[in-house]
Amino acid sequence: MYKENRFTRLLLTIGLLLGACSNETGIKPVSVGIGDTLPAIQLLSTSGEVIDSKTLFKDKVVILNLWATWCLPCRKEMPDLVRLSELLPQDKFLVVGLSTDNNLKHVQDFMSEIDIPFPMFWDTGGQKIAVPIFKAFGYPETLVFNNKGVLVKKVTGIFPWASPEAITMLKEIQRTGSEAVSASTTGSLKLKPGNLSAG
Repeated sequence: MYKENRFTRLLLTIGLLLGACSNETGIKPVSVGIGDTLPAIQLLSTSGEVIDSKTLFKDKVVILNLWATWCLPCRKEMPDLVRLSELLPQDKFLVVGLSTDNNLKHVQDFMSEIDIPFPMFWDTGGQKIAVPIFKAFGYPETLVFNNKGVLVKKVTGIFPWASPEAITMLKEIQRTGSEAVSASTTGSLKLKPGNLSAG
């Protein structure tokens, strides 16, 4: 009986120790879908600075692009996002990148190569933000939040962000807080030569 109790206590102790060392917290991260408000997220810049999303995104329509350097459509779409960031008034709109690369140097090299003027952040492998919070499953994936922080549009795949139709859609989101339903915002964009194809 004594040996049995001792063995039981040993098993309980081992179980407690293993549970204490586990990565599992039992708390699931909040996921954000259409109509949900973005919770405060700590974003890690490519220079190592931690920025609070609530402060950075405050009162602006945010175009948040989830991407990776190994993703060819992401690389093709990035110049359009750069143009978009230059076309929109910076006091009302913010284009932001969130790289899901495993290697920060790859992100920094690509940023130098293409000269990205907007804020860029890094989520190693998409493990802390892109997948658990935004449920990203394919890249590029772009999320549009209105100036109240509510997710109003989610686009998976390459999109003509600097096209007149996309800019009209974004200005409508800024004006009304939501996306107007029209041919130009439902994926059937009329594209001019040189624009990226909707997909």
